[in-house]
Amino acid sequence: MFHIEKLIQACNYLLKKNGFRLNYTKLIKLLYLADKEALRGSMQTITGDSYVSMDNGPVLSKLYDLIKGTYRNREIQGLWDSRFMKDDYDLIAATEKIPQGELSEYETDVLDTVYEQFKDKDFLQMIEYVHANCPEWKDPAGTSLAIETKDILQSLDRTPEEIEWALSEMAAFEEEDKVFSSLAV
Repeated sequence: MFHIEKLIQACNYLLKKNGFRLNYTKLIKLLYLADKEALRGSMQTITGDSYVSMDNGPVLSKLYDLIKGTYRNREIQGLWDSRFMKDDYDLIAATEKIPQGELSEYETDVLDTVYEQFKDKDFLQMIEYVHANCPEWKDPAGTSLAIETKDILQSLDRTPEEIEWALSEMAAFEEEDKVFSSLAV
């Protein structure tokens, strides 16, 4: 389930580790790998984003749209734009004071682990890594192809029963979130 504040906090958490500035392709790959690692450990992602295969590897679809300034919800895009700026191919935190309250200790541990593993890699090395190590990525030949959560779980050697359970839990959380959102209006 996508939660913009959590995505903002995860991005800021990684940017902070890199002096509040990071190549956005590398950031997208780090967050993809963190989501995949969180799926491995907890059967839930950190960002709740959806994923696509693009020429440079797996991409968090909503994050990519936010970075490009093309997200369909203008209110969410405005919230994003108040937190981050783009400078050529870098994403820069507009403020260092973004709270981290939406991220659990487990999630920050996953982000720390992924960042430490790849902190010395540049964006081209990250692209090479995901091409070689993410079998759920398929070459889209200049377009984009959806990557289903089921495909990521299969790449993590989850059993069909585990995959079915994880997908049903995610659907239940999504439905619960919709109900709570409707009550807040």
